[in-house]
Amino acid sequence: MSGLLNTADFSAVVADIYEASLSPAHWDLALTGLVSRFGPPRWDVAMLVWERLAPGGGRFVASAGVNDLARSVYLQHFAGSNEWSVRGHDLAIGCVVHSDRLIDRAEFRQTPFAREFLGMFGMEVGLIGALDKHSNDHLGLCLPGPDAGSTERLEDAVRLLLPHIQRSVRIARRLGEAELAAAHSTAALDRAPSPVMLLTEQFEPVFANAAGRALIEAYRLDHGGRLRLGPAALHDDLARLIDPAGKGHCRPFRLAQGLPNERAAMAMRINPDRIAGAHTAQGTARLMVVAAHNPAVTEEHIDRLRDWFGLTHAEARLAAMLADGGTTQDYCHLRGVSANATRFLLKGIFAKTGVNRQAQLVQLIANAPLQWARELPTTDLPAPI
Repeated sequence: MSGLLNTADFSAVVADIYEASLSPAHWDLALTGLVSRFGPPRWDVAMLVWERLAPGGGRFVASAGVNDLARSVYLQHFAGSNEWSVRGHDLAIGCVVHSDRLIDRAEFRQTPFAREFLGMFGMEVGLIGALDKHSNDHLGLCLPGPDAGSTERLEDAVRLLLPHIQRSVRIARRLGEAELAAAHSTAALDRAPSPVMLLTEQFEPVFANAAGRALIEAYRLDHGGRLRLGPAALHDDLARLIDPAGKGHCRPFRLAQGLPNERAAMAMRINPDRIAGAHTAQGTARLMVVAAHNPAVTEEHIDRLRDWFGLTHAEARLAAMLADGGTTQDYCHLRGVSANATRFLLKGIFAKTGVNRQAQLVQLIANAPLQWARELPTTDLPAPI
């Protein structure tokens, strides 16, 4: 550490720089600390900016001591086109220079950037640091200020801090990309009709999509933070499935077995090191459970089945329940009818649809154009000729 720099001040700025990778609002504090602790008198401005050459333009990553109007003017008129930016584009990554090394001071004073922007704030010199570059784009740290004393101490600090700023920006970018990917993945899973849940070895949920959360709530599977997927024997089987030394990696089962509307599900052992987001504060995911889609049977759905296949209302209601994963026992329980009455309805459905097994009926309904037919207009159609 240079004898000109205070260790405590330097450590404080480094801490703020890395904090900014997690909380972008911390950049203001980090940049303010940099110029206030190590800069000459009346130096209080810092700009961390991505800039593009030809035709010019830019984007602030962060700034200190720059109001919204000044930022807007800079981006509109000077980003990527002022002399410091253009000549600084060719600097080696990690290099820090005084503006006088980029352009002669007398020549610089005649430029629009010096006269119309820096001059408004009483600034005429600066330090420029090169952090990153992609084709015509570069990320630079610009510290402008008045010619009010030696900048040697600030140059030493920036030179030592620049690698930390580079790492912080890189960390923030990768975190942002990961968060964006995770958000897209979560959004995609939330649109999936089938419930999906990631569970720890104690059957604690660390993730559930929208359908999974609804299923947990509807079936009251949550018992003190753990999910009860079925009887104790099932949990014993799933615990053996989680064991990496165990045989097999997946197991079909009936979710909420014995309850009305039980449904088919599949449990799969997962390697948490190969699943993004498997390691969480709630624990490590070891098991993925995917349950069969079981949408609610609506009156509209029943009406469409009745019209499409020529069923009675009772037959259509039973067919809809079977297609949605229910059983004839579920129908008896929910409608309060006997098994004989339900079998009679089922025979009528088979006769009208031309099938003779429940599995064929379910497949027939699944392939029927009932979903898109729901979108067809039923009013304002032209009269038949």
